[in-house]
Amino acid sequence: MSNNLKKNNVYIRKTLKNKGFFDIIFDEKIEKRIFMEFKTIKLVNFRNFEKIEIDIGNKNIFFGLNDVGKTNFLYALRFVFDKNIRKNGFLDSDYHNKNIEKDIEITIKIDISDDNCEDNKKLRSRLKGALASEDDFVYIKLISRYDKKELVGNPIMYWGGNLEKLEPIRTYGYSMEIDYVFNVFYIDAYVDMYNLFKKNINTLIKNKGEDDEKNIEEINKAVKKLNNKIASLSGIKKFEKQITPEYNKFKKENIEIAVESEIAVKGLYSNLVPYIKTKGTDILYPTSGEGRKKILVYSIIDMISEEEKEKKINLFLIEEPENHLHKSMQIAISKILFNDRKFKYLFVTTHSPYILYEMDEINLVRIYNENRIDSASVFYKVPKLFKKYKKILNKRLSEAIFANKVLLVEGPSEITLFEKILNIVKPFYESEGISVIDVGGVGFQKYVEILKALNIYVIIKTDNDLRACRGGFSVIGFSRCNRLIGNDKLPTNKINKNEVIDKRKLYDDNKDKIDEIRKEYKVFLSRADLENDLDEILHDRLVKCLGEDDPVKYLQESKSFNMEILVEKLTAKDCIEIYNSYNFECLREVFK
Repeated sequence: MSNNLKKNNVYIRKTLKNKGFFDIIFDEKIEKRIFMEFKTIKLVNFRNFEKIEIDIGNKNIFFGLNDVGKTNFLYALRFVFDKNIRKNGFLDSDYHNKNIEKDIEITIKIDISDDNCEDNKKLRSRLKGALASEDDFVYIKLISRYDKKELVGNPIMYWGGNLEKLEPIRTYGYSMEIDYVFNVFYIDAYVDMYNLFKKNINTLIKNKGEDDEKNIEEINKAVKKLNNKIASLSGIKKFEKQITPEYNKFKKENIEIAVESEIAVKGLYSNLVPYIKTKGTDILYPTSGEGRKKILVYSIIDMISEEEKEKKINLFLIEEPENHLHKSMQIAISKILFNDRKFKYLFVTTHSPYILYEMDEINLVRIYNENRIDSASVFYKVPKLFKKYKKILNKRLSEAIFANKVLLVEGPSEITLFEKILNIVKPFYESEGISVIDVGGVGFQKYVEILKALNIYVIIKTDNDLRACRGGFSVIGFSRCNRLIGNDKLPTNKINKNEVIDKRKLYDDNKDKIDEIRKEYKVFLSRADLENDLDEILHDRLVKCLGEDDPVKYLQESKSFNMEILVEKLTAKDCIEIYNSYNFECLREVFK
C-alpha cells in the first residue's frame, strides 16, 4: 500500500444495537477515494439568496418545499461551469430582489489534495501559475456587475489556490479556460429528448465500418436521384414558371428561379429519429411517452459522458428526475445515479423519497425557509455492515427528511395505531409536513443525527425495556434514553423483576426526571410498552373490541396483524382519549 493510501485509511468505531439498525459495536475502515472533492458553495446577491454558504460534496441532493431555491443552486453551478448559460450573462432578475447596485458572487471551493486523482491533475494543469504546488484547495469565483447601459450583468471569472489572491480565468471568445476542464450535463424535469439526440448525433453515431465509405457513396447517388425526381414534379415546374416573371417585375435580370430538393444536404443524419420496436419485429413505435423519453435521455447522456470523461471532468446536474416516472422507474434511476461510477460528481433536486432509495455517501442539503432562505446540509453514509439493507434503511430515512416534524417510533404497531389516531384527530397532518417513521427497532440514533443536522424537529417514542442479565434485569429503556439525550439523567441500576408492575414502579419513581426529558429533549419513554400503555387507558374498550380477556397478550402475540384488527374497531372517541392521555403525549408534541 502506498504512503498516500495509508494516510487516507481511517478506522472509526460505530455503535449499533442488536434490536435494530446502528446497534452493534464494530470497527469500519474508511478508505478515501481518489477523487477531486467539492467542499462548499457560497452565493451572494443571487436570485432568492441574499447570502448563503453551504457544505457540498461530490454527490448532492437538494430538497425542500417548492419555490425555495433548489433549482437556483443548480443554476449557480451552471453559470460557473457551463459556457452556454454563462455567455448570456445575468438579467436584473438574477440579482437578489433586483438589487443591481450590488455584485453577484458565486464561489466554489474544491479539494484537490490527492495527487493520484486524474481529475485533480486536469485542474492543476490548467491553473498553472494560479496554483502553488502545495495548495490543497482550488477556489473558483464568479463576479457579475450589472451594466445599466447594456441591461446585463457580464460574468468575470477567477480561480486559484488562495481565495485572497485569485487570478482571472483566461477567455477565448465565449469560452474560458475553465470550459476546457469541466463538462456540464444538465437534465431538466422536462428535457427535450429529440433536441438532445440531434445536438449530439455526431458524437453518438460514428461510421467506422469496412463498407461505410461504399455505402455512403451509394446513399449520395440515391439521394441525388431522389432529389431530381422531386424537382421534376409538375407542381414544382409550374411554380418555377410562375415565380420567375413575378421576380422580374421587381428586378429585370437574365435569370430564372429554380426549386431543388435538398434531402440529406443538411447532413446525413439530419432526419434521424429514435423509435422503439419490439425485439424480433420490424414494427416501430414513437418514443412519445414522457417516461420513456426520460429513460432514453439518460441512456444518451450516459453514452456522451463516456466519450468525454478522458478529456474533461463531467458534472451531472439533474432537476427532479422523478417527473413522469412510475415509482419502480424512480427506484431504477436511483440505482443508476448512486451506484454507477460515471455519476461521481452529481447535483440533484428532488421531491421524491424513491429517488433516495439507493443513496450512499451523499450530501443531503435541505432548503427550508421561504422568507429568510436558510439551509442545512449533512453527509450521509450507509454503514458497511448494513450495505445489503441499504434500501430498507434509506426508505425510512428518505421519507423522514422530506418532513418538517418527525415522530420516530420503534415498529409497525406504533405506525398503525398512531396513523389511525392522527387521521381522526388531525386529518391533514401530512400536509402540515408531519411524518411518523418506523426505525425498525430501537436504532434511533442515526436518524436523530441526520434529521437534527437538517433542522428537522424530532420526537421519539420508545419502550421502557428490561433485559435479563446476571443478577437481575438491566434497565435498557433508561439506558437508551440516556444515550439519546447524551446525559445520564436516569439511573441504570439493575432491578430484580421484569413484570409490568415493576416497569411502572421504576417509571413512577423517576417520573420527575422523565418529564424533564420529555420537555427538554422530546424523548417520550413508555410507562411500560405500547400495548400495556394502551391497555392502561382503554382496558374495557380493548376487551370489547377484541373479545379477549387479556388484550395485551393478544396484541403482543402477532403485533402488526392484531393491531390492524384493533384500529379498525377504534372509534373517534377512543382515538381522542388516547391522543389526550399522558401515555401518548408524544402525539400532541408533534403539533406544538
